[in-house]
Amino acid sequence: MDRRTVVTVMVMMGIFLLWDRFYIQPKLQKTTGPQSVPTQQVSQSSAAPVKAAGPEVSESIDLGTSEAVVSNSPKLFKNWALKNYKVNLKDPATTVSLETVGHQADGMGDLIFDRPEFLYLSQVQGTLEKTSQGAILWKYEDQNVRMERAYSADPQQPGLVTVDINVQFKAAAPGNLFVSLLGQSNEKDEDLIDRRLVFSSQKEFSYQELKGAIEQSAVPFPMNWIGVTNRYFLFTLLKSSEGPSSGLIQGLAENQGRVMIVYPLQGGAVRSQLKAFFGPKELGLLRSVHPSLEQTIDFGWFTVFAYPLLRFMKFLNELVRNWGVAIILLTLAVKLVTFPLTYKSMKSMKQMAKLNPQIQKLREKYGNDKEALNREMMLLMRTQGYNPLAGCLPILIQMPVFFALYRVLYSSTELYQAPFMLWIQDLSAKDPLYITPVILTAVMFVQQKLTPNTASDPMQAKLLLWMPVIFGVFMLQLPSGLTLYMLVNALAGIVQQVVLNKKLEMGNAATAS
Repeated sequence: MDRRTVVTVMVMMGIFLLWDRFYIQPKLQKTTGPQSVPTQQVSQSSAAPVKAAGPEVSESIDLGTSEAVVSNSPKLFKNWALKNYKVNLKDPATTVSLETVGHQADGMGDLIFDRPEFLYLSQVQGTLEKTSQGAILWKYEDQNVRMERAYSADPQQPGLVTVDINVQFKAAAPGNLFVSLLGQSNEKDEDLIDRRLVFSSQKEFSYQELKGAIEQSAVPFPMNWIGVTNRYFLFTLLKSSEGPSSGLIQGLAENQGRVMIVYPLQGGAVRSQLKAFFGPKELGLLRSVHPSLEQTIDFGWFTVFAYPLLRFMKFLNELVRNWGVAIILLTLAVKLVTFPLTYKSMKSMKQMAKLNPQIQKLREKYGNDKEALNREMMLLMRTQGYNPLAGCLPILIQMPVFFALYRVLYSSTELYQAPFMLWIQDLSAKDPLYITPVILTAVMFVQQKLTPNTASDPMQAKLLLWMPVIFGVFMLQLPSGLTLYMLVNALAGIVQQVVLNKKLEMGNAATAS
C-alpha cells in the first residue's frame, strides 16, 4: 500500500472515530400531522379549576429486578428503580431510575389533551387504591371528565407493567389524547450524544437527540412504542391495544422535547392499553419485550458484524467471568482471523517501501506536472509488478469488523460498571488515572516505527507521526473498555509486525538466493 493510501486510511479511521463520538444525525423529517399540542407549557385553566392537592400517596409494584412506583400525582409513573444497577459505584444507594434517562425528578409520563380548556387535566391529582387482585387504580373525576388508570404487573412478561387508560368526557370533548414522554439534557451531560427520544411506527424506527432546538415532527403512521433512552437504559411505553393512533415529536426548551402517541377521541371517549418497560438495553432482554426495541442499541453502520461479535464476547465472559479479559480475548481472536489479510497488506507495504526512492526521483523530475508524474508512477508500479489495491483492499475489508467491535464495546450494557482489575473498576467509564491512554500512545509510536515507511512526503510523514497523539487524546474521555481494546489491538499489532517482518525478510532472502 502506498503512502497516500496509508495516510488516507488512518485519516479515515480518525474521522470515523471523531464523527462517531460527536456526530449529529439529521433531524426527523418535518411533516404535517394531526392537530399538534400547544407549544406553551401546560398550565391550569380557569374553565375548570384543578382539584385541591392533598398529600401524595404512592404504591409500589415489585417486579423482581426492579420496582415501579405509582402515586396519585398526574404522572403515569412516579419512579422506577433498577435494583441491580447503580448510578455511582461510590454511593451504592444511587440506583438507576427514571431520572437517569429522562432527567425528570417528578416522574415520567403525561396525558395531554389538545384543547386549552382541558390542559389542566395534565396537572390534576387523583385518588389511589389497591384492589384485592393486586392491581393499582388511579381515578379522577370532575364536571367535565372521568379518568381512570389501572396498573398491574404483566404475568406473561416479567418486568413489564400493564397500564390501562380509560377517559370519558361528559359533554364537550377535545379531539386528541397525547400520551407523552418528556426528556431533557444539558450541555455538561456525559450521555448527551446518547440521550434520545425514540419511537417505532408501522413504517419506521427513528430517534431525536435531546440536543439543541428540536423541531416539531408528526408521524402519520400507527405507533408501536415510544421511549426515552440514554446509552445503557431505556424507558418505553408499548401500545398493546388496537385502535387508531399516530405520533408526534415536539421541542420545548433548549435540549428538551417530548415524544407522543396520539389517540383520536371517538364519541368523547378514548381507551388505551399500554405496556411499560424500564431496564438495561441488553439485546436479549429487549427482544423478549418487543423485537424492534433492539434498534435502540446503536451499533452504527456495521450492525451485521456487531451482533456475532457481541455474542462471542458474551460467550468468552461466561468462560473467564471477567469482561475485561473477554475484551482482550475477543480482540486477539479478531486479530488472528484477520491475520491473512494483514499479511497481504504488509507484503504490499514492504514492496511499496522499496519503490519509494524511485518515486522520489520521479517527483523531483516532473515537479508540478501532476499528469506526467501520475503516468510515470503507474508505469513504474506496473513494471515492478506492484498493485496498489493489493495493500489497500485487505485493510478496507477489515475496517467494518473493527468499527463494529468499537461500537459493540461503546454501546454494550454488559460493560456498564463491570470491573476489570486494579484501578479499572468500571469498563464503561474513562480510565480514572489516564494510564491506559498514555500507554496506548506510546505503543502506537512503537508500532508506527516498526511499520514499513511508505511516506516520502514530509507533510504526510508529520501526519503519521502525530496520529498516536491524536488517538491518545481522543481516548482520554472514552470508556476504559474501548481503550483496553485499542491497547490490546496495538500490542497485538506489534507482535504481528515483528513476525511479519521476519517472515518477509526470510522470503526475500530465499528469493535472492
